[in-house]
Amino acid sequence: MTADSFSKSNQRQSLDYLKRELEIANKLIADQKEQLKIANQSIKTLTNDLKSISSRTNSQIQGVFESIIDAYVVMDLNGNIIKMNIPAAQLLGFDTIDESCNLMNMVHSQQTTKVINAYKKLLKTGYLSDFEIPIKTNKNQRKTVHINASIIYDEDLPVAAQGIVRDITIIKENEQREKLINDIVQSIFGKLDIVDISIDITQKIAKYLKTDDCVIYKVNHDNNEVEQIYAVGEKMDKNGSIVNKLTFSLDKGVVGYVAKTGKPQLISDTSSDPRYITDIDCNLSEITVPIIVDDKVIAIIDSEHPEKNHFTNLQLSTLENLSKIVGLKIKEAINRKQTIKARNELIKSEERLRILISSLESGILLEDEYRKIVITNHKFCKMFNIPATPEEMIGSDCVKAADQIKNAFVGPDIFLKRINKILEDKKPVIADEVTMTNGQVFERDYIPLFNKGVYTGHLWNYRDITFQKTYNKRIEFQRQKYSNIITNMNLGLVELNSDGKVLMVNRSFKDISGYEQSDLLGNNLHRVLFRNTRGQVTHFSQIVDKRSDENLFELEVLNKKQEKRIWLVSETPNYGTDGEQTGYIGVYLDITEQKKLERQKEKLVKDLENSNNELQQYAHIVSHDLKSPLRSIDALVSWLREDNEGKLDENSLKNLSHIQTTLEHMENLISDILNHSGVRKDKLFLESVNVKEIIFDVIGVLNVPKHITVHVEDTLPSIKADKTMLKQLFQNLINNAVKYNNKEQGNVWVNFQEQNNNYLFCIKDDGIGIDKKFHKSIFKIFQSVTKNENSTGIGLAIVKKIVDLHQGEIWVKSELDRGSSFYFTLKK
Repeated sequence: MTADSFSKSNQRQSLDYLKRELEIANKLIADQKEQLKIANQSIKTLTNDLKSISSRTNSQIQGVFESIIDAYVVMDLNGNIIKMNIPAAQLLGFDTIDESCNLMNMVHSQQTTKVINAYKKLLKTGYLSDFEIPIKTNKNQRKTVHINASIIYDEDLPVAAQGIVRDITIIKENEQREKLINDIVQSIFGKLDIVDISIDITQKIAKYLKTDDCVIYKVNHDNNEVEQIYAVGEKMDKNGSIVNKLTFSLDKGVVGYVAKTGKPQLISDTSSDPRYITDIDCNLSEITVPIIVDDKVIAIIDSEHPEKNHFTNLQLSTLENLSKIVGLKIKEAINRKQTIKARNELIKSEERLRILISSLESGILLEDEYRKIVITNHKFCKMFNIPATPEEMIGSDCVKAADQIKNAFVGPDIFLKRINKILEDKKPVIADEVTMTNGQVFERDYIPLFNKGVYTGHLWNYRDITFQKTYNKRIEFQRQKYSNIITNMNLGLVELNSDGKVLMVNRSFKDISGYEQSDLLGNNLHRVLFRNTRGQVTHFSQIVDKRSDENLFELEVLNKKQEKRIWLVSETPNYGTDGEQTGYIGVYLDITEQKKLERQKEKLVKDLENSNNELQQYAHIVSHDLKSPLRSIDALVSWLREDNEGKLDENSLKNLSHIQTTLEHMENLISDILNHSGVRKDKLFLESVNVKEIIFDVIGVLNVPKHITVHVEDTLPSIKADKTMLKQLFQNLINNAVKYNNKEQGNVWVNFQEQNNNYLFCIKDDGIGIDKKFHKSIFKIFQSVTKNENSTGIGLAIVKKIVDLHQGEIWVKSELDRGSSFYFTLKK
């Protein structure tokens, strides 16, 4: 054969080869066009899916705050309210949850030291339990609140505080009411001097009413006038005498009206009451109660305060009951010389005291100095299941009774020792807790009684606080639950006002942005994130204006380290209790790494385009006729998303998902086609290759799961082969053995046998196996026996091509569910 003939023969072979490759490429193009048509129909589906996910996420986040039923407040470390729920706004006197206030403004100056000490304890321990404080709400209502609070930390640094607040105004007023009555009952026993009695009454009433003005008037019906006899505050001079002592007729002033009619008065604004008479200062609130004995007003209790609406109806009721107790003593003091009448009045007073005690909601037990029962009530008998009436209990020995019922309490011996210790000390004890074996919890007060320094007995006051204890546990449980929900959310969460200023952020947002709460709270979030990219601010502002149409979009932002990040953002309107929009709730997800992977995929495709320079025409088909449609599809997806953002229905969003899946499959297909076409004889470079090293390199690259064990024979040979192709051969076979292994503990074995002219290698696994009818077809291109979307059906074709180039053979032995063994030979 001549040189020209040989050249023409090679040319014809090359031409035939290129024609076959062109036919394959044309078929691929036709297949991809059909897949593109399907993908276009899938765009709408994906868009609707994304919108649905965003809507559910926003609803879940909003529900975190709306589901807290107790008053819940978050404040910064300076006392400024950061966040509160609707019950908190109602308790603190706000119309909406978005109003701002410093909580210290609600605390009276006299309570400042108490609050500061509590705040120090909170910072030191991280929590504050059972803290009680009187406050003045935003609507000037006086309340007493119970607080359980904890510190919010950011990387072990305190950044804010949160707390559950409960209104205990009525509870505290009832306690103060009971204490006032008990204190006055104790103080006036045995006193007959009207001044002494008045001193105790005015001082204790002024303390109870939280005022510096309290006056006792004596009523003289014979002269038809009232006269001040004792007072507290500026009405008394250093010598104990009344300053500007007032005396006026029964038809003048509020006091005169009460003395004449016997009707108590509660005046919220004296400036609108013409009866008001100014004494030393002009006060705006006044409470006046008659002290009536034998249906006759004998004295008046009158108290004033400089602020409007200071006194309450409960206080008025308390003073009315108190007046019944002290009335007899004042009458007795006025009529000291009438001893018989005074004694009868004392008996009546004691009877009223019995009635009062019997009507109280707490259990009362009054014992004399010998521990004999003087007075008790039905509530006490009911609390301790005593089968006797209060009247039958009078005179009973409390020492024996305590020993008999001790086993009803947790720690009976400790119960008795505690009683004996209290009685031995003879000092007042407040809120001492005892627990019964049936689970009931009682709180008791002990008040020793003295007459001129001589011990005369003591008073026990028991209150059932079982419900309160249970309620406090529930509050703590709820607080911990909601705190964990917010802290452990994986999505960045931000609450913005209508101006875009940050009201609240969670820890996840701090993690993805790098900013601390102090960097964000009160600042415009978008200007912080886009401060060096004005174009983004403008773009974002345009999106904000269209929030009703679209609430899910991607943005490029700068974190605190000035690193560019890509976020998937969803912002939805936030509404107040009146239905008005108050701002926005934003959810943020960092998708930077996903975007990097997408760019890496694009780069990989481009690299594959340049890897086949020797096959120019085929490379042209791959890079132009296949890659160009891919780029067109990618551009089309982007255009559809941008042009129809917020408008695509559910089917469009699903279709978009199908396009992404198809594009990924096409990329894998092109890669395998290029790999298959790159395995050519003219690229074969034979060298000495250590098979064992190759296999361990492959295992390292594949990152084999922990539940799969690869067993490699120690005596693997070194052979003459193309190192790159050999690595690709073992990588494909071992990867298939790992990928299609469904065992909880799977195995892969790599073995070989030395033959006369060949090495026989075997890659064996105990995986899913292959049906016998596919044993031959699996080595053909585009043949796959599984429905795995990641499988292109080219991997085993590449393996066979590599074995063929090395003049070997390959075959498989396998049965379904009994694993597979791939055998191939390579020449020595």
